[in-house]
Amino acid sequence: MDQLFEKTGHFNRLLQTSNTTNSTNSPTTETTQTEILETTSKIYISLYLALFLLYVFLRPKFPRFYNIKQHYPSLSTNTNNSIAQESDDSHMFSWLFKIFQFSYDEIASQCGMDAVTTIRLSELGVKLSCVAVVNSIYLMPIYKFTGMGGEVSLSDPILEISLSNLPQGSYWIFATTIAAYTFFGSAMYLIAKDFDWFTTLRHKFLAQRRVQNYTIYLSGLPQEMQSNQAIREYFTHCFSRHESDIVADVQLAVKIPKLEKACAKRDKILPKLEHAINLRDVKGKCPMHRRLPNLDDPKAIGERVESIPEWTAELEELNNEISTEIDRIEQLQEQRRAGDDVALAVESSMLEKEGSSEEKEEGEDKDVEVGVFKETTPLQTIKATVPTSVSDTVNLVSDTFTDTAHLLSGTVVSGATMVKSIITGAEDGAPRNAAFVSFSSVTYANLARQAVHNKEAWSCVAMEPPLPELVNWRNVGKSNHSRQGGELLSSALTFFLCIFWTIPVGFFASLGNVSRLTELLPFLAEPVEKYAWFSALLAQLAPLILVAFIELLPYILLFFSKFEGLIEIESMQHYSLMSKLASFTIIQTFFISTIASTLFRSLQSIVRNPASAFAIVAVALPAQAAYLIQIMIIQNTLSMGLELLRLTPVVTNLLRRIVARILGHNLTEKERNETFMGLRSLDDPLEFYFGRELGQKTILIQMVLFVYVCMSPITAYFTLFVFAALVIGYRNQFIYIYPIANDSGGKLWISFTKISIVCMIVAELILFAVVILKGALIPALLLLPLIAASIMFDAYFKKRHYNITKFLPVGECALVDSLNEGDESLKEFLKGSYVQPALKERVKGVSTNDNPSNSGKSEEVSALVDYALAVAGGTGEQSRSSCSSNGEIVDDDIFYQAVDEEKEDEIDMYRSSKQ
Repeated sequence: MDQLFEKTGHFNRLLQTSNTTNSTNSPTTETTQTEILETTSKIYISLYLALFLLYVFLRPKFPRFYNIKQHYPSLSTNTNNSIAQESDDSHMFSWLFKIFQFSYDEIASQCGMDAVTTIRLSELGVKLSCVAVVNSIYLMPIYKFTGMGGEVSLSDPILEISLSNLPQGSYWIFATTIAAYTFFGSAMYLIAKDFDWFTTLRHKFLAQRRVQNYTIYLSGLPQEMQSNQAIREYFTHCFSRHESDIVADVQLAVKIPKLEKACAKRDKILPKLEHAINLRDVKGKCPMHRRLPNLDDPKAIGERVESIPEWTAELEELNNEISTEIDRIEQLQEQRRAGDDVALAVESSMLEKEGSSEEKEEGEDKDVEVGVFKETTPLQTIKATVPTSVSDTVNLVSDTFTDTAHLLSGTVVSGATMVKSIITGAEDGAPRNAAFVSFSSVTYANLARQAVHNKEAWSCVAMEPPLPELVNWRNVGKSNHSRQGGELLSSALTFFLCIFWTIPVGFFASLGNVSRLTELLPFLAEPVEKYAWFSALLAQLAPLILVAFIELLPYILLFFSKFEGLIEIESMQHYSLMSKLASFTIIQTFFISTIASTLFRSLQSIVRNPASAFAIVAVALPAQAAYLIQIMIIQNTLSMGLELLRLTPVVTNLLRRIVARILGHNLTEKERNETFMGLRSLDDPLEFYFGRELGQKTILIQMVLFVYVCMSPITAYFTLFVFAALVIGYRNQFIYIYPIANDSGGKLWISFTKISIVCMIVAELILFAVVILKGALIPALLLLPLIAASIMFDAYFKKRHYNITKFLPVGECALVDSLNEGDESLKEFLKGSYVQPALKERVKGVSTNDNPSNSGKSEEVSALVDYALAVAGGTGEQSRSSCSSNGEIVDDDIFYQAVDEEKEDEIDMYRSSKQ
């Protein structure tokens, strides 16, 4: 390991620190580009090939480890026709051919849109690298044999086949211009073809029966629209007044901090109670714990009690509290809906009375319908008009109260108090200004998502919602000012991190030089001279700290993303994190660490000979290719080899088993397989972090390819190898290992493509600058049309192409709706999908002895528990017989025993009596 970091000098080169030949005070030597790439390739590419061959050998011997989906069909979306079941292990390399036989549609349907688009992006890199390899066939001989290094003597073989080797003003730079047109023209063509492919795949995704395809997220609701009924009436009127069931479900978000706190407390008790029961049933022990001491008496010690009865009583109390609170909130919502109905009825009656007189007046509009005034805003469904005389006013008011008196009876008095408590937010149930609206037609969902619902810019803004399980309820209903301020703060923090990241990294990188470290800390000089192993240990300090910094970066940027008020849970897959990571990688790694450091390192030579400034910089910039190739190889090859072998999950699973055995959390099959203390089981693979991988690694490979493929053609061979390794690894892992989780539906591809086109334009500008510095004016001017074409290409795609990927065309919507016509199961599928989690489950019960979780059948569980308690002759406080002092079980398992089928009728009768 010492030689690994000493030879590559990768982490020290992040700040352009010079490499030393050993840890003593010997003179420093400059490592050539060829030596860097040669050493890096020997170490990391050899390691990757060794790990790959080891995987090929182990794969057929341990199919359970390397094809999780085949042995756990629940991880596949289609268990009857899963492509993971078609694994071919007849020969050692047969799987390698099998993974390329599956179509993109098959991978998308069973592995997710993010998986198939990530594969496609890597394949795009392979295609572009092949184009660059073709260019290198004529570029490398031209650079090698037509240049003598200009005014700078070059003795590095890598630099001899780069643009740096051509003399100032050489007419052979025309070859570089031709290569640029060939490469970047191919890039634009391939991106356009991929855009067509993605649009087709994206529309297939939007046509699927997925709850978010039929739902919109409506934010910035005005007060008159903050009820389910008002929202339903608005959309019913807008789209079809004759089809009242066009809106399948409306879920107005409400503020429930107390209820959420109670649910969180219940969720903490459940696993403790479940483990206590398992401990008693399996080990025959009586678990005990101490109650929390009285806070008023600091010296008091909590009473020691039996865990099972104590936690059972606490669980029952919380279930009752939560159930009661949900009933109260639902009653408040009903009262609020009733109040809205009264208001709507009153104003509708007023318009009906005025409609007859208005129709007689000339010049008045004839398309005014009952319940809607022409000049109202869309969300203001009813707008009262002003009577023209006192008599009209008296008659109108009289008729109105006569027609609506029966509606007001019995609701106004009680409803006023309850609605007031909602509006003021004095207790749980106060409405937020956002809602999820599900439609029974994908056509109406698309129309509602694209429509302008209010004249105010940020009022009633419709957008595509995340999956129900990914909704970040903490941010639902946040004001626009809060979100905009959070986005500004997040962007500012990301920008400053990009700029100032060099300071701490530079400090710790300097620690890798032992001589400098002993100068900084003199007390280390003596042990360094005496013990060689201590010097080698200190030499690894900087790489270890830098690795920690690099690993922390995504988490820091993810923390910044939390300020943006996203309605989707922030995760490593989120496109917001990907954009930040990509920006950071390009700005920090490429511009600051490479270009800026090149200029500073050349500053001394420029001061000595100002006339040669352009020539020096023109040579130095292409020479940085080896440094970035080194980073690219280290980041991707070793990590992909370890990914194939799944060494990290294996080690994590081993640690989980050790910890679980020490702490006794391995009593049942469920405990042995579930995630414990953050350590995951081998059979429960973690979701793939698409956002992190694309933003931190893939974008850097593409940027290196774009910038250096014409200046240093050998770059293409390394990018081709890396992209090919990624394609093989991604196809294998997505098909056989990773389940679909947090799928963005292709949004990551859209964000990545936008950044890629910008990178392409920046690369062309850098090439233009280098050619100018080489004194080749005409070849540089010939690059300007290419730059202009790339900018127009970017502007052209931004006009319509990105927008059409957001929505399903109306014709395809109509086709989907025709297939769903008369299908009542769709409405049942949509109903209640976006209910807040705390409002879903009134009662939760424990799941023991490898039984599946019963939380989805709360009423049945509650009845079983109550019936078992009644048979036992006790209540929740007396639940389950107590354990004796010696830890033996005194009574039978009455509380958690299975109920025979002949007892089901008695349970139903008992449930009815409780109701």
